[in-house]
Amino acid sequence: MTKTLSRRTLVTGATLAAAAPVLAASPATGTTPIAKLWAEAQTLRSQLAAHRGAIATAAEGGIPGWMRLSGEANRIAEARYGKLVAILNAKAENAGDLAILAKVSQDDDMLAGPRAWASERLAMAATQLAA
Repeated sequence: MTKTLSRRTLVTGATLAAAAPVLAASPATGTTPIAKLWAEAQTLRSQLAAHRGAIATAAEGGIPGWMRLSGEANRIAEARYGKLVAILNAKAENAGDLAILAKVSQDDDMLAGPRAWASERLAMAATQLAA
């Protein structure tokens, strides 16, 4: 299977390349609002592990399966998605935050939905930190 590069992938790569000096200069502290939100999102992701099969079965037409489910799986995934959106809306304070923003912008839930917005938020954060 061959995979071609999309314009989105190129823009994200260019953004991360431009941010490389910032990423190299500032270590992640883990105490920023973004780092705290990321830790919460990762905890929620772990809780979703019990529902992965149902989520995968319910996925259809590019819509994440958790959106088609009800109950605990939907509640956890909705909370996680909210954390990801909050991360993208937060101001990056250091390179660790920028690295988290990069991960969030490539998360499956972002790629299945607001991928352009997520990439734009990453680019804006990289530009602000590089300035």
